[in-house]
Amino acid sequence: MPMTYRDAVRYIKEHGGIFLEHGKEHDTFMMPWGTKIRLPRHRGDLKPGVEDDVKKRADGLRR
Repeated sequence: MPMTYRDAVRYIKEHGGIFLEHGKEHDTFMMPWGTKIRLPRHRGDLKPGVEDDVKKRADGLRR
């Protein structure tokens, strides 16, 4: 099942991420090891590539 914006925020926070700032179209989160995640803020499902990138960055596989 595709990930929505709310699901992505929940996933990031469960992995230790904290909210940094609101942008015009994106929100920025910071992981404990210094990786920043920019998450597009819109309705509906995230694109598969964005979802994969969020999961990799939140899991620490991609910095």
